[in-house]
Amino acid sequence: MRSYLRIVRPCVVLILLTVVISTLTACSSPSEKLLEQFTEYRVEHGLDLYRQTIPQDGESSLIAAYETIDGLFGIMEFDGKENKQKEVEKSQKVTTAVLAGNESTILAILHPDQKTGNVKVHAGGQSEEFALDTQEPITMHTLNDSYDDVKIEVFDEQGNLIE
Repeated sequence: MRSYLRIVRPCVVLILLTVVISTLTACSSPSEKLLEQFTEYRVEHGLDLYRQTIPQDGESSLIAAYETIDGLFGIMEFDGKENKQKEVEKSQKVTTAVLAGNESTILAILHPDQKTGNVKVHAGGQSEEFALDTQEPITMHTLNDSYDDVKIEVFDEQGNLIE
């Protein structure tokens, strides 16, 4: 009987551990799974992340601004399947990337030396203005509709056009 218990106890513990791990994995939310997928994708492609959104329950994608190992600046709408992205060459002063996403247009503006100023966006016959993020070298902004033709003007704090 003792030899039987010596064999059965480890098997029971192993089975219980497998059940607990399976239950925890099944309980993870879709947004947590999306974050895990993006982390794997980012590492696999060598992306240096500037900023990313954290998907809330019900959201099927996240937005990330990054730099590639080739020095390109990019923005991505990551859904784990189609992963829309736009990559551009970095400029000396201000670099802008525009991505027509699934339901919106996403702007990423890299302004490492320019900490203050405003941005004017022209899209779909409308204009919108917003301030550059003064806490980070990158400003991200989302337009409510998806546009193919977007013009971005970046101004310094005196109102001079930078880019």
